[in-house]
Amino acid sequence: MEFLTASSPEGDFGNQLKSLRVLLWSICPIPVPSESKARATSPFCSLILRVERIYLLHRTMNHSALGLLAVFALIARAAFSKFRVRDDVPRLPGPSSTIASWIWGHELLVFQHAATQMYSIWARSFGGLFRIKAALFHPDIIVATDHAAVQHIFAKSDVYVKSPAFRPPIKNLLGEGLVWAEGQDWYHQRKMLSPAFSADSIKEMTPAIHECAERLETRLTNLLLLDISRSKNGTNLNIVQYISACTLDIIGIVGLSHSFAAQSARPGDMHSDAAQICASWDSHVNTGLKPLAFLAPLVVRAIPAVARVPLPLMQSQGVVKTIVRRIGRKILEREAQKEDSDHAPAKDILSILLRARRAGKDESLLSDEQILNNISTFTMVGHETTAGSLAFTLWELARNPAIQDRLREEILSCGRDLSHDDIQKLEFLDAIVKEGLRLHPASPQTERIALQDDIVPLSSSIAGIGDTFRLRKGQVIHIPFRTMNTNAEVWGPSADVFDPTRWLQARRDPASLPHGWSGILTFCDGPRNCLGWRLAVLEFKIILATLVRSIVFSETGVRVEAKISPTLQAVVHGKAGVLPLYLRLV
Repeated sequence: MEFLTASSPEGDFGNQLKSLRVLLWSICPIPVPSESKARATSPFCSLILRVERIYLLHRTMNHSALGLLAVFALIARAAFSKFRVRDDVPRLPGPSSTIASWIWGHELLVFQHAATQMYSIWARSFGGLFRIKAALFHPDIIVATDHAAVQHIFAKSDVYVKSPAFRPPIKNLLGEGLVWAEGQDWYHQRKMLSPAFSADSIKEMTPAIHECAERLETRLTNLLLLDISRSKNGTNLNIVQYISACTLDIIGIVGLSHSFAAQSARPGDMHSDAAQICASWDSHVNTGLKPLAFLAPLVVRAIPAVARVPLPLMQSQGVVKTIVRRIGRKILEREAQKEDSDHAPAKDILSILLRARRAGKDESLLSDEQILNNISTFTMVGHETTAGSLAFTLWELARNPAIQDRLREEILSCGRDLSHDDIQKLEFLDAIVKEGLRLHPASPQTERIALQDDIVPLSSSIAGIGDTFRLRKGQVIHIPFRTMNTNAEVWGPSADVFDPTRWLQARRDPASLPHGWSGILTFCDGPRNCLGWRLAVLEFKIILATLVRSIVFSETGVRVEAKISPTLQAVVHGKAGVLPLYLRLV
């Protein structure tokens, strides 16, 4: 590689040769270090050497140096095009631009329809990887439902992260907990929190969950007995608010050993923490249906600094965090005063974390702030997500009375006092819970952004692209869980139908299923899968079994739409958090 170190020839000839070198390195299609030693090892270097030697030869033969300069440049770019990091996004299929808004792209259609509805329609037409026009002239968005691609994206959690622009809103809503954290901070928190969500820890929470579920059963039973104006179909109730109160009580006890008394709180009572939490959440989810909720994240994506502006929407999101942190701090102070107590150890998540910290000598253990932030996260995420999916599952049972009767028969055959192990043995209950979570995931979709260029494997080859896909740093990817959970190629032609018996049949080939709990993406996948999935499934089963044994649920005939705001919400007549059902005693 003598031309890299040799002195430049003098005169016009030398200047032309120097210009040739600069031009060739400038068109190099791959990044090359500036150091001569590193350049000498580049595959592009050998071509430059050959071009320079040809140039010298032609110079001695009195050929036109300027003409050859242009020819050699074209040869260099063509010969080394294979080294270029290409972006395959433009080659992807996708919906027609004629149905996209010139400013809002296809994203407006996605927002206007039911949760992941448009993604499901397009996936049937364009396959497991397609592109849509983004709003505000942002580069096209990839929508991924291909099993191998999604598994790859979730497995490389250090490369594909949640949008950095949305970290400030998440911080305001939940605090700097597990949902907010990225990188080593996330790894550290996850490692420290995992023991509190082990199978044994969750099993110890069974009595507390039973107590809250039976309180809900009693509350609804009393309402039905006292309702003298009920119709022949039963009493019409919005089941969402009752289940949400129950799950808030559960997370208060198993998370903090604190009673929110949500099931006895009066709506509008601003002296009640539970009433404030419920009012704040109701305001938030209904604001999420308005045009501003569509516009705000798009503006944040385009101008991240906007997320730090104290908008009213963002202020209301911090109510839950404020309340839970106040309660949690009092508990931390109380626990610090009884470290040497002989009382039986508490079994809630906060106490488990504090005991682990007292027993450990590692300085990397969670601080008070990290514990409070995560308790705030669990309180918000832990009660609303379960409540939403459970409400939709009761709605499905109301529409399928034969399935509901079969479930009731199974539950009553085991008696009223169901232990943790008894619950796990109820096969039809297990099938219904899985089917409900398959069709109605609490988080119907997620978003990831690539932090670096990457090559993504594909389950199915794409014409013109192949069985791998190249994308660039900064690429936005949407992954619709419900679309994957209702893929007809996996679940058959009845993929969109509520049919729990599919889980009682012979297991499908695991290779045909996406990675995730029971072959569905409801709890995400990879290192960042839902830490509390065991708790969610257990309380789902206990509440469902407790209610169905005493109450018959029937549909009211109203049109119920599923929307994302910010989690799965039942929407009736434009209002979120509403799912009316007829209830009557067995």
